[in-house]
Amino acid sequence: MIFKIIEMYRRYEEIKKTKAEVFELMNEFEFTKTKNDKLQKIENVIMLVPVVYPNLGGVTSALRILSSLQNKGCNLTLAVCSEEMTMEEAKKNVKICMPSYEGEVKVLKECISEEYDVCIATSWQTAYYAQKISGYKVYFVQDYEPEFYETNDFSVLAKNTYSFDYHIISLGEWNAEKIKTNCLNYSSKIDVVDFPYDPKEYNFDKRNYEDYRNKKEITVACYIRFIGRRIPYICEYLLSNAKSYMEKKGYKLNVLFFGIDKKNRFNGATNLGKLSREELFGLYKKCDFGMTASMSNISLVPYEMLATGLPLIEFRNGSYKFFLGDDTALLIDFDYKELADKIIKVVNAPEILEEMHQNVEMKLKKLSWDNTCEQFWSILSNAKE
Repeated sequence: MIFKIIEMYRRYEEIKKTKAEVFELMNEFEFTKTKNDKLQKIENVIMLVPVVYPNLGGVTSALRILSSLQNKGCNLTLAVCSEEMTMEEAKKNVKICMPSYEGEVKVLKECISEEYDVCIATSWQTAYYAQKISGYKVYFVQDYEPEFYETNDFSVLAKNTYSFDYHIISLGEWNAEKIKTNCLNYSSKIDVVDFPYDPKEYNFDKRNYEDYRNKKEITVACYIRFIGRRIPYICEYLLSNAKSYMEKKGYKLNVLFFGIDKKNRFNGATNLGKLSREELFGLYKKCDFGMTASMSNISLVPYEMLATGLPLIEFRNGSYKFFLGDDTALLIDFDYKELADKIIKVVNAPEILEEMHQNVEMKLKKLSWDNTCEQFWSILSNAKE
Protein backbone atom coordinates (compact mmCIF):
# COMPACT_ATOMS: atom_id res chain seq x y z
CA MET A 1 0.00 0.00 0.00
CA ILE A 2 2.81 2.43 0.88
CA PHE A 3 4.30 1.98 -2.61
CA LYS A 4 0.97 2.91 -4.22
CA ILE A 5 0.80 6.06 -2.10
CA ILE A 6 4.38 7.00 -3.05
CA GLU A 7 3.60 6.41 -6.73
CA MET A 8 0.42 8.51 -6.52
CA TYR A 9 2.37 11.32 -4.86
CA ARG A 10 5.11 11.13 -7.49
CA ARG A 11 2.53 11.26 -10.27
CA TYR A 12 0.78 14.20 -8.58
CA GLU A 13 4.09 16.10 -8.41
CA GLU A 14 4.70 15.39 -12.11
CA ILE A 15 1.25 16.71 -13.03
CA LYS A 16 1.84 19.91 -11.01
CA LYS A 17 5.19 20.41 -12.73
CA THR A 18 3.69 19.79 -16.18
CA LYS A 19 0.89 22.26 -15.45
CA ALA A 20 3.39 24.96 -14.49
CA GLU A 21 5.46 24.34 -17.63
CA VAL A 22 2.40 24.39 -19.91
CA PHE A 23 1.12 27.63 -18.37
CA GLU A 24 4.54 29.24 -18.70
CA LEU A 25 4.90 28.23 -22.36
CA MET A 26 1.38 29.27 -23.33
CA ASN A 27 1.92 32.68 -21.76
CA GLU A 28 4.94 33.12 -24.05
CA PHE A 29 3.54 31.53 -27.23
CA GLU A 30 1.62 33.36 -29.92
CA PHE A 31 -1.59 31.55 -30.92
CA THR A 32 -3.01 34.08 -33.34
CA LYS A 33 -2.69 32.30 -36.67
CA THR A 34 -2.19 34.48 -39.71
CA LYS A 35 -1.68 33.61 -43.36
CA ASN A 36 1.97 33.12 -44.18
CA ASP A 37 3.75 36.12 -45.70
CA LYS A 38 4.65 35.90 -49.37
CA LEU A 39 8.29 35.24 -50.13
CA GLN A 40 9.54 38.06 -52.33
CA LYS A 41 13.26 38.08 -51.60
CA ILE A 42 15.78 36.07 -49.57
CA GLU A 43 18.16 38.56 -48.03
CA ASN A 44 17.51 38.84 -44.29
CA VAL A 45 17.03 35.39 -42.74
CA ILE A 46 16.33 34.56 -39.11
CA MET A 47 16.38 31.07 -37.61
CA LEU A 48 14.82 30.28 -34.22
CA VAL A 49 16.29 27.63 -31.89
CA PRO A 50 15.10 26.77 -28.36
CA VAL A 51 18.61 26.76 -26.81
CA VAL A 52 22.21 26.35 -27.94
CA TYR A 53 24.42 23.77 -26.24
CA PRO A 54 27.54 22.07 -27.60
CA ASN A 55 26.97 18.73 -29.33
CA LEU A 56 23.20 19.14 -29.69
CA GLY A 57 22.55 17.32 -32.97
CA GLY A 58 19.39 19.22 -33.90
CA VAL A 59 20.93 22.63 -33.29
CA THR A 60 24.09 21.68 -35.20
CA SER A 61 22.02 20.48 -38.16
CA ALA A 62 19.98 23.70 -38.12
CA LEU A 63 23.19 25.75 -38.00
CA ARG A 64 24.55 23.84 -40.99
CA ILE A 65 21.50 24.93 -42.98
CA LEU A 66 21.69 28.52 -41.74
CA SER A 67 25.44 28.79 -42.34
CA SER A 68 25.04 27.55 -45.91
CA LEU A 69 22.95 30.66 -46.66
CA GLN A 70 26.03 32.81 -46.03
CA ASN A 71 27.36 31.63 -49.37
CA LYS A 72 24.13 32.83 -51.02
CA GLY A 73 24.68 36.40 -49.81
CA CYS A 74 22.09 36.33 -47.02
CA ASN A 75 22.29 38.34 -43.79
CA LEU A 76 21.80 35.81 -40.98
CA THR A 77 20.41 35.98 -37.45
CA LEU A 78 20.16 33.11 -35.00
CA ALA A 79 17.50 33.81 -32.35
CA VAL A 80 17.72 31.89 -29.08
CA CYS A 81 14.24 31.53 -27.58
CA SER A 82 15.24 30.51 -24.07
CA GLU A 83 16.71 33.07 -21.71
CA GLU A 84 18.25 30.47 -19.41
CA MET A 85 21.73 31.29 -20.74
CA THR A 86 23.54 34.55 -21.38
CA MET A 87 24.20 35.73 -24.92
CA GLU A 88 27.89 35.34 -24.22
CA GLU A 89 27.33 31.64 -23.49
CA ALA A 90 25.06 31.26 -26.51
CA LYS A 91 27.60 32.83 -28.89
CA LYS A 92 30.36 30.66 -27.48
CA ASN A 93 28.25 27.53 -27.96
CA VAL A 94 27.32 28.51 -31.51
CA LYS A 95 31.01 28.72 -32.38
CA ILE A 96 31.56 25.27 -30.88
CA CYS A 97 28.67 23.79 -32.85
CA MET A 98 29.43 25.61 -36.10
CA PRO A 99 32.76 27.52 -36.24
CA SER A 100 32.03 28.79 -39.77
CA TYR A 101 28.87 30.69 -38.72
CA GLU A 102 29.38 34.45 -39.18
CA GLY A 103 25.88 35.82 -38.57
CA GLU A 104 24.26 37.51 -35.58
CA VAL A 105 23.23 35.70 -32.40
CA LYS A 106 20.41 37.37 -30.48
CA VAL A 107 17.77 36.70 -27.88
CA LEU A 108 14.30 36.32 -29.41
CA LYS A 109 12.75 39.46 -27.92
CA GLU A 110 15.37 41.62 -29.68
CA CYS A 111 14.10 40.38 -33.04
CA ILE A 112 10.36 40.93 -32.72
CA SER A 113 10.46 44.51 -34.01
CA GLU A 114 12.98 43.79 -36.80
CA GLU A 115 12.20 43.05 -40.45
CA TYR A 116 13.07 39.69 -41.98
CA ASP A 117 12.39 38.11 -45.36
CA VAL A 118 12.49 34.53 -44.09
CA CYS A 119 11.84 33.14 -40.59
CA ILE A 120 12.88 29.51 -40.00
CA ALA A 121 11.47 27.56 -37.04
CA THR A 122 13.43 24.46 -36.00
CA SER A 123 11.22 22.81 -33.34
CA TRP A 124 7.60 22.79 -32.23
CA GLN A 125 8.24 25.43 -29.54
CA THR A 126 9.94 27.78 -32.01
CA ALA A 127 7.04 27.33 -34.44
CA TYR A 128 4.87 29.21 -31.92
CA TYR A 129 7.48 31.89 -31.32
CA ALA A 130 7.79 32.35 -35.09
CA GLN A 131 4.27 33.82 -35.11
CA LYS A 132 5.80 36.93 -33.54
CA ILE A 133 8.48 37.34 -36.23
CA SER A 134 8.07 38.89 -39.68
CA GLY A 135 8.87 37.09 -42.90
CA TYR A 136 7.98 33.99 -44.89
CA LYS A 137 7.64 31.16 -42.36
CA VAL A 138 9.65 27.98 -42.96
CA TYR A 139 9.40 25.05 -40.55
CA PHE A 140 12.57 22.92 -40.67
CA VAL A 141 11.22 19.66 -39.25
CA GLN A 142 13.98 17.38 -37.98
CA ASP A 143 11.78 14.85 -36.17
CA TYR A 144 8.13 14.04 -35.52
CA GLU A 145 8.09 15.70 -32.12
CA PRO A 146 4.59 14.70 -30.86
CA GLU A 147 6.07 11.24 -30.25
CA PHE A 148 8.63 12.69 -27.86
CA TYR A 149 5.88 12.66 -25.23
CA GLU A 150 3.10 10.44 -24.00
CA THR A 151 -0.25 11.79 -25.17
CA ASN A 152 -0.45 14.97 -23.13
CA ASP A 153 -0.46 18.75 -23.37
CA PHE A 154 2.97 18.85 -24.98
CA SER A 155 2.21 16.26 -27.67
CA VAL A 156 -1.03 18.11 -28.54
CA LEU A 157 0.80 21.45 -28.76
CA ALA A 158 3.51 19.88 -30.93
CA LYS A 159 1.02 18.30 -33.34
CA ASN A 160 -0.89 21.58 -33.59
CA THR A 161 2.11 23.28 -35.22
CA TYR A 162 1.64 21.27 -38.41
CA SER A 163 -1.67 23.06 -38.95
CA PHE A 164 0.11 26.42 -39.22
CA ASP A 165 0.39 27.85 -42.70
CA TYR A 166 4.15 27.38 -42.71
CA HIS A 167 6.28 25.88 -45.47
CA ILE A 168 7.55 22.61 -43.98
CA ILE A 169 10.94 21.38 -45.14
CA SER A 170 11.44 17.92 -43.65
CA LEU A 171 14.84 16.41 -42.95
CA GLY A 172 14.12 13.07 -44.60
CA GLU A 173 10.90 11.49 -45.85
CA TRP A 174 9.89 9.87 -42.56
CA ASN A 175 8.78 13.11 -40.85
CA ALA A 176 6.71 14.08 -43.87
CA GLU A 177 4.93 10.71 -43.91
CA LYS A 178 4.24 10.88 -40.16
CA ILE A 179 2.67 14.33 -40.52
CA LYS A 180 0.51 13.31 -43.48
CA THR A 181 -0.61 10.10 -41.76
CA ASN A 182 -1.23 11.38 -38.23
CA CYS A 183 -2.26 15.02 -38.65
CA LEU A 184 -5.52 15.15 -40.54
CA ASN A 185 -5.72 18.93 -40.16
CA TYR A 186 -2.20 19.67 -41.44
CA SER A 187 -2.35 22.53 -43.91
CA SER A 188 1.28 23.18 -44.68
CA LYS A 189 3.15 22.73 -47.91
CA ILE A 190 5.69 19.95 -47.35
CA ASP A 191 9.02 19.47 -49.13
CA VAL A 192 11.82 17.05 -48.25
CA VAL A 193 15.62 17.27 -48.16
CA ASP A 194 17.93 14.30 -47.72
CA PHE A 195 19.08 13.30 -44.24
CA PRO A 196 22.86 13.38 -44.77
CA TYR A 197 26.05 12.65 -42.94
CA ASP A 198 29.38 14.43 -43.31
CA PRO A 199 31.81 12.21 -45.29
CA LYS A 200 34.66 14.49 -44.23
CA GLU A 201 34.19 13.40 -40.61
CA TYR A 202 33.98 9.64 -41.23
CA ASN A 203 35.85 8.44 -44.29
CA PHE A 204 33.97 5.68 -46.06
CA ASP A 205 35.84 2.51 -45.24
CA LYS A 206 35.62 -1.17 -46.04
CA ARG A 207 36.67 -4.11 -43.94
CA ASN A 208 37.52 -7.66 -44.89
CA TYR A 209 34.24 -9.43 -44.20
CA GLU A 210 35.84 -12.78 -44.95
CA ASP A 211 37.45 -12.41 -41.50
CA TYR A 212 33.97 -12.90 -40.02
CA ARG A 213 33.69 -16.44 -41.36
CA ASN A 214 33.12 -18.94 -38.54
CA LYS A 215 33.88 -16.39 -35.78
CA LYS A 216 32.98 -17.70 -32.36
CA GLU A 217 33.53 -14.48 -30.38
CA ILE A 218 31.52 -11.50 -31.58
CA THR A 219 31.41 -7.93 -30.27
CA VAL A 220 28.42 -5.61 -30.68
CA ALA A 221 28.52 -1.84 -30.00
CA CYS A 222 25.04 -0.56 -29.11
CA TYR A 223 24.12 3.13 -29.03
CA ILE A 224 21.82 3.61 -26.06
CA ARG A 225 20.07 6.62 -24.55
CA PHE A 226 17.50 6.76 -21.76
CA ILE A 227 14.88 8.34 -23.98
CA GLY A 228 11.84 6.47 -25.23
CA ARG A 229 12.54 6.72 -28.94
CA ARG A 230 15.84 4.82 -28.46
CA ILE A 231 13.99 1.96 -26.65
CA PRO A 232 16.92 1.40 -24.24
CA TYR A 233 15.33 -1.35 -22.16
CA ILE A 234 14.21 -3.35 -25.20
CA CYS A 235 17.75 -3.13 -26.60
CA GLU A 236 19.23 -4.26 -23.29
CA TYR A 237 16.75 -7.15 -23.03
CA LEU A 238 17.39 -8.35 -26.58
CA LEU A 239 21.18 -8.26 -26.27
CA SER A 240 21.22 -9.85 -22.81
CA ASN A 241 19.05 -12.75 -23.92
CA ALA A 242 20.82 -13.09 -27.27
CA LYS A 243 24.07 -13.42 -25.32
CA SER A 244 22.72 -16.36 -23.27
CA TYR A 245 21.08 -17.95 -26.31
CA MET A 246 24.30 -17.76 -28.33
CA GLU A 247 26.37 -19.24 -25.51
CA LYS A 248 24.27 -22.40 -25.75
CA LYS A 249 25.14 -22.56 -29.44
CA GLY A 250 28.87 -22.18 -28.82
CA TYR A 251 29.26 -18.43 -29.43
CA LYS A 252 30.46 -15.67 -27.12
CA LEU A 253 28.70 -12.32 -27.52
CA ASN A 254 30.41 -9.24 -26.05
CA VAL A 255 28.08 -6.25 -25.64
CA LEU A 256 29.42 -2.68 -25.41
CA PHE A 257 26.94 0.12 -24.69
CA PHE A 258 27.77 3.77 -25.33
CA GLY A 259 25.98 7.13 -25.37
CA ILE A 260 25.00 7.58 -21.72
CA ASP A 261 26.76 8.33 -18.45
CA LYS A 262 29.32 5.68 -17.53
CA LYS A 263 27.89 5.27 -14.02
CA ASN A 264 24.97 3.23 -15.44
CA ARG A 265 25.39 -0.53 -15.21
CA PHE A 266 24.02 -3.27 -17.45
CA ASN A 267 23.70 -6.99 -16.86
CA GLY A 268 26.36 -8.93 -18.77
CA ALA A 269 27.53 -5.87 -20.72
CA THR A 270 30.07 -3.06 -20.53
CA ASN A 271 29.06 0.61 -20.55
CA LEU A 272 31.74 2.75 -22.23
CA GLY A 273 29.90 6.00 -21.44
CA LYS A 274 29.87 9.06 -23.67
CA LEU A 275 32.64 8.95 -26.27
CA SER A 276 34.49 11.55 -28.31
CA ARG A 277 34.47 11.36 -32.10
CA GLU A 278 37.93 9.79 -32.09
CA GLU A 279 36.86 7.23 -29.49
CA LEU A 280 33.74 6.39 -31.51
CA PHE A 281 35.81 5.82 -34.63
CA GLY A 282 38.10 3.47 -32.69
CA LEU A 283 35.11 1.62 -31.23
CA TYR A 284 33.49 1.09 -34.61
CA LYS A 285 36.75 -0.22 -36.06
CA LYS A 286 37.27 -2.86 -33.36
CA CYS A 287 33.67 -4.14 -33.16
CA ASP A 288 31.98 -6.71 -35.40
CA PHE A 289 28.46 -5.19 -35.42
CA GLY A 290 26.79 -1.93 -34.47
CA MET A 291 23.23 -1.62 -33.17
CA THR A 292 20.92 1.38 -32.98
CA ALA A 293 17.20 1.96 -32.54
CA SER A 294 15.77 4.57 -34.92
CA MET A 295 12.19 4.55 -33.65
CA SER A 296 11.76 8.24 -34.52
CA ASN A 297 13.70 10.13 -37.18
CA ILE A 298 17.07 8.54 -37.86
CA SER A 299 20.22 9.84 -36.13
CA LEU A 300 23.77 10.22 -37.42
CA VAL A 301 24.96 7.15 -35.47
CA PRO A 302 23.88 4.49 -38.00
CA TYR A 303 25.40 6.55 -40.84
CA GLU A 304 28.69 6.78 -38.97
CA MET A 305 28.75 3.07 -38.21
CA LEU A 306 28.03 2.15 -41.81
CA ALA A 307 30.62 4.60 -43.12
CA THR A 308 33.34 2.78 -41.16
CA GLY A 309 32.26 -0.54 -42.66
CA LEU A 310 30.57 -1.71 -39.44
CA PRO A 311 27.59 -3.98 -40.23
CA LEU A 312 24.45 -2.53 -38.67
CA ILE A 313 21.58 -4.07 -36.71
CA GLU A 314 18.39 -1.96 -36.84
CA PHE A 315 14.67 -2.36 -36.21
CA ARG A 316 12.23 -3.34 -38.92
CA ASN A 317 9.39 -1.20 -37.53
CA GLY A 318 11.48 1.96 -37.02
CA SER A 319 12.32 4.74 -39.45
CA TYR A 320 15.54 3.22 -40.81
CA LYS A 321 14.01 1.82 -44.01
CA PHE A 322 12.79 5.28 -45.03
CA PHE A 323 16.41 6.42 -45.32
CA LEU A 324 18.62 3.51 -46.30
CA GLY A 325 16.19 0.79 -47.34
CA ASP A 326 15.98 -2.81 -46.13
CA ASP A 327 19.09 -4.15 -47.88
CA THR A 328 21.78 -2.25 -45.95
CA ALA A 329 21.35 -3.62 -42.41
CA LEU A 330 20.22 -6.66 -40.46
CA LEU A 331 16.62 -5.73 -39.64
CA ILE A 332 14.99 -7.32 -36.60
CA ASP A 333 11.81 -7.21 -34.55
CA PHE A 334 11.77 -7.74 -30.78
CA ASP A 335 12.74 -11.43 -30.78
CA TYR A 336 16.18 -12.05 -29.27
CA LYS A 337 16.38 -15.39 -31.07
CA GLU A 338 15.98 -13.62 -34.42
CA LEU A 339 18.78 -11.22 -33.44
CA ALA A 340 21.11 -14.05 -32.43
CA ASP A 341 20.25 -16.27 -35.39
CA LYS A 342 20.89 -13.44 -37.87
CA ILE A 343 24.30 -12.75 -36.37
CA ILE A 344 25.18 -16.45 -36.51
CA LYS A 345 23.91 -16.69 -40.08
CA VAL A 346 26.07 -13.87 -41.44
CA VAL A 347 29.26 -14.89 -39.64
CA ASN A 348 28.86 -18.21 -41.42
CA ALA A 349 28.01 -16.50 -44.72
CA PRO A 350 29.96 -13.19 -44.74
CA GLU A 351 29.15 -12.67 -48.42
CA ILE A 352 25.83 -11.31 -47.08
CA LEU A 353 27.76 -8.59 -45.24
CA GLU A 354 29.78 -7.84 -48.39
CA GLU A 355 26.59 -7.33 -50.39
CA MET A 356 25.09 -5.14 -47.66
CA HIS A 357 28.21 -2.98 -47.67
CA GLN A 358 28.05 -2.53 -51.44
CA ASN A 359 24.44 -1.35 -51.10
CA VAL A 360 25.46 1.04 -48.32
CA GLU A 361 28.30 2.45 -50.39
CA MET A 362 26.01 3.29 -53.31
CA LYS A 363 23.56 5.12 -51.04
CA LEU A 364 25.97 6.97 -48.76
CA LYS A 365 28.03 8.32 -51.65
CA LYS A 366 24.99 10.31 -52.77
CA LEU A 367 24.67 12.02 -49.40
CA SER A 368 26.44 15.05 -47.96
CA TRP A 369 25.54 18.19 -46.07
CA ASP A 370 26.58 20.22 -49.12
CA ASN A 371 23.92 18.46 -51.20
CA THR A 372 21.25 18.81 -48.50
CA CYS A 373 21.96 22.53 -48.06
CA GLU A 374 21.67 23.02 -51.83
CA GLN A 375 18.34 21.19 -51.78
CA PHE A 376 17.14 23.50 -49.01
CA TRP A 377 18.22 26.58 -50.99
CA SER A 378 16.55 25.30 -54.17
CA ILE A 379 13.25 24.72 -52.31
CA LEU A 380 13.42 28.17 -50.76
CA SER A 381 14.28 29.87 -54.06
CA ASN A 382 11.41 28.14 -55.87
CA ALA A 383 8.96 29.39 -53.21
CA LYS A 384 9.47 33.02 -54.26
CA GLU A 385 6.38 34.67 -55.70
